[in-house]
Amino acid sequence: MMKTNSLFKRLFSVLAGLALGASMLFAQNTVTVRGKVLDPAKEPVIGAAVMQTGTTNGAAADLDGNFTLTVPMGASLTVSAIGYETLQVTVTSSTMNITLNEEASELDESVVVGYGSQKKASLTSAIANIQAEDITSTKQANLTASLQGKVPGLMIRQESGSVGWFDDAISLRGYGAPLVIIDGVARGSRQRQYWGWAQDLNSSSAALAELNPEDIESISVLKDASASIYGLGAQNGVILVTTKKGQIGTPSISYSTTLTFGVPTALPKETDIATWMEMDNEMRRNKRGDSPRYSEELIAHYRNHDPGYEEFSWYDAIMKDHTFSQVHNFSVRGGNQQTQYYLSANYTNQDAIYRANTGDYNRYGLTANFTTKLTENLSMTFQTAINVTHQEMPPANTTQNAMYYGLLTERFYPAEVSPGHYTYNVVEHRNAVALMVSDVAGSQTDNDIVFRNNMDIKYEAPFLKGLTIQGSAAYDVTQRNRHSLSLHFPLYDIDTDQIAGYNPDQNTISESWNQRISYYGRVQANYNTTIAQDHHISATLAAEARINKNQDLSGSRQYGDFYTHDLLSQGQSSTASNGGSRSDNATAGYVGRLSYDYKGKYLVEVMGRYDGNYRYAPGYRWNLFPSYSLGWRISEEPFFKAILPKVNNLKFRWSDGFTGQAQGSEYAYLTGYSTNGSSIYDDGNSISGYASQSMASYLSWSKHRMMDFGLDFEAWRGLIGGSIDWFWRKTSRIAANSPVANQIPDFLGVSLPQQNLKKSENVGIDLSLSHRHRIKDFNYRVMFTASFARNRATYQAAEATKQYANSPAYYSGYMIGRWANARSSWTYHWLPGNEQFTSLDDINSYPVRYGNMQDMLPGMYKIEVRNGDGVIDQNGDQYFTWQETNPPLQFGLVLSGGWKNLDFNMTWSAATLVNKSVSLSGGMGYGFFSTFYENYLDRYHVATSGADPRDPNTQWVSGYWPALYPATSAYDRRVLTYASNQPYTFVNGTFLRLKSLEIGYTFKASFLQKIHLRSLRVYANGTNLLTFCNKLLKPYDPERNQNSYLGVAGTPLMKNFAIGVNLNF
Repeated sequence: MMKTNSLFKRLFSVLAGLALGASMLFAQNTVTVRGKVLDPAKEPVIGAAVMQTGTTNGAAADLDGNFTLTVPMGASLTVSAIGYETLQVTVTSSTMNITLNEEASELDESVVVGYGSQKKASLTSAIANIQAEDITSTKQANLTASLQGKVPGLMIRQESGSVGWFDDAISLRGYGAPLVIIDGVARGSRQRQYWGWAQDLNSSSAALAELNPEDIESISVLKDASASIYGLGAQNGVILVTTKKGQIGTPSISYSTTLTFGVPTALPKETDIATWMEMDNEMRRNKRGDSPRYSEELIAHYRNHDPGYEEFSWYDAIMKDHTFSQVHNFSVRGGNQQTQYYLSANYTNQDAIYRANTGDYNRYGLTANFTTKLTENLSMTFQTAINVTHQEMPPANTTQNAMYYGLLTERFYPAEVSPGHYTYNVVEHRNAVALMVSDVAGSQTDNDIVFRNNMDIKYEAPFLKGLTIQGSAAYDVTQRNRHSLSLHFPLYDIDTDQIAGYNPDQNTISESWNQRISYYGRVQANYNTTIAQDHHISATLAAEARINKNQDLSGSRQYGDFYTHDLLSQGQSSTASNGGSRSDNATAGYVGRLSYDYKGKYLVEVMGRYDGNYRYAPGYRWNLFPSYSLGWRISEEPFFKAILPKVNNLKFRWSDGFTGQAQGSEYAYLTGYSTNGSSIYDDGNSISGYASQSMASYLSWSKHRMMDFGLDFEAWRGLIGGSIDWFWRKTSRIAANSPVANQIPDFLGVSLPQQNLKKSENVGIDLSLSHRHRIKDFNYRVMFTASFARNRATYQAAEATKQYANSPAYYSGYMIGRWANARSSWTYHWLPGNEQFTSLDDINSYPVRYGNMQDMLPGMYKIEVRNGDGVIDQNGDQYFTWQETNPPLQFGLVLSGGWKNLDFNMTWSAATLVNKSVSLSGGMGYGFFSTFYENYLDRYHVATSGADPRDPNTQWVSGYWPALYPATSAYDRRVLTYASNQPYTFVNGTFLRLKSLEIGYTFKASFLQKIHLRSLRVYANGTNLLTFCNKLLKPYDPERNQNSYLGVAGTPLMKNFAIGVNLNF
């Protein structure tokens, strides 16, 4: 035992000695490095990350650029900072001075502008730029929705969840929808009549929405006078879209897919049928002369869910719980010195929310872009893209109305009396479920093709350095083929299962075809030169022309109950009708631009466009749209660098210029003739037509003067940055009817032409702030945007008579001096705290009389007299409120970053200074629908069920919030004259929404090499995930247009959850 202990002690002593020696050896091989990180100007790089390569051991440079780090001698250090190239150095001593070279600044990046590109640092206009990765961070089939909250001044609101229905409201600075230029050519899409609701997709904003986001390289937004280079049609600004081109290098093959599940963002919560019957009885008691129609016994049966007393939810019968959509993209990109190429194919399938599996949207796209060098100085670019869409829908006027018909149907009725026998609904004789089934009600099928082609030939003149001459041509075709079948089908009585009526529509087959062909050509010369190193000059001259040809054909027939195929030939020839039209138009323009900068700090640009349009009289077809802009980069001045050396960019900008807008009828300068299908006799002669409008010889386009004062700044090489712009737009020569138009006698049968009479103005401010930083392995970027815009009329030919300064008679329509973006409303001055009447005595004793007070009940809001006449009416007792379609103040917040192989991106959007109508008189309230929503239970009501509401002794109680709504009244939702905009119907529309959130993981290169992949990223994405808003708006979604019954009856917006993968070979 003693020997064992002795051996153990000796072994322990040897091990301890070895450990001590290793520790001393390690201590001798480590060193505490004290160093400084500097930029090329020997200024400290604050916050630079100094990391021991391959480890988590690191430090950050302080305000003086100093750092301290303990590492082994000979270790490799990785030094990085935002705005600087990453550097690796080897530790050779305990003191180190490290110099980081500046990486290419964002200020040196090229930004696409009208008919060319410029360095960001030399821009003198309000131009926003967004890159591909920022666009695709929001996973939407609709490209417009992917831009929401990311571009200051670009106001986007998603109005409907209908798939294939690109109706997002888009407005730039409150002006309206901007012109969209795709690869240098103004483009529109097809024109649709979608499910019975008109939508003009010839607008260029619809063409933007249907682009494949994965094909986009960058988007530039011209927000001020820089848009004047596009002249006619650019009055609301311009969006320039540049698609991806080929690049030199080995082929890069990419595939991405996104699978998405969606649920409605919000739906009103229905009450059960027993509660609905109780509310119906209550509404009838509260209305004079009505009696309850449902017995307590019947209500109890439904309350207890007794056999034979089941309730039916039309919501559940019409809509599914969720939707599914999928997007697939495949692309190849590469090339050599001679030829570069980009090829892509994409497929999008969106599942509609409706249970009948109608309305699914399918889009197939192909894109091919080639650039080839023909000679040393001559190159050619050819681009072609085709989009094919297919959608089968219920007949027109059905899907958007489906919820409406369902809400009108009493919930006693199921969709079917027996299988295949759809229930007859006494209200409007419709069955919402049957209308969605194609075998029962018919269908409408749209097959569309959009075909775009570009060719550019560019010549770099060898005889004059900097001169390039370019010729461009484009040929676009859009086609729509529509087949529609509407069926006349029986509906059955709920009790007898016998035919009780028919769907009112007749058996009708119709076919339509329309086509738009556009030819475009442009010749352009660009010249760039530098004189004596300090003077930079660039010039552009261009001439372009466009011809548009439109044609459509249509035909329809009715047929009996027997037919073999849904073909026009199967219909009855006696019911045949057909139509068609054809139109051609042309525009032309000449463009010039001259830019100059001195040492990159004094900037001047002058441009102009001379435009011609076919629609006006020969002497009024052409007009000049000039503009100029100035810039001063004060940060380049020596005195400024000495004072604020860390501010690497501070620029003041001013721009001022004109654009135009086509208006008025085409060829209005010619006398118009109308025919009404009957003969007019004059002295015994038959006249087949008559003049209906006199000539508008002097009508021309409106003029828009756009002014902008802006400030751009950046400090610490992008650590912080931003811009702010104040803008004005003054519009003149707006077309309007003559003040004496209503004085023309009707027997003349002719109307006066419009004239250039009105004026208006827009004002506002855009703000953008950014911050980016890196802390060891973690990097992040923050971008905040804000936009405020208002507009008002400043002159019109005839005003309404001013009775009171605050009267609707004065401000009705679009009157001078009143700010309004799109829509407005009047309301009364409610007493402070929105005080309500609490009893009949309170109503009867109120000192001021107004409206139908004899019909009022507790819960109505009290109004105060404001004009001093003792009477509450429209003459001065009302005030104007913002009830705007586009909220004047909107915000966006983008947060993105990464840690090692993880990345994230988050986008928030918000809007305020807007009121939304949830008016009961708009179809969402009492006594109109046969469905009742739970939020309306919060109302004034009698304390004892069944008590007489007209008895002054009856006790009334408020609801539970406290009461928001007044007492209910059947089929009479406005018992108070002039009081539709009460506090409960006109609510604050402010909202904050998490528009998108994406988290991704990129696999390490060492792993990918084993499976022969260049890159592999997987991600999860969500859109419309969170919404914060007024509790009254949540059931209807604050972003939707809900100013009619469609606000509750239309297709809801969707909350989407997606997973996806990006592969690169």
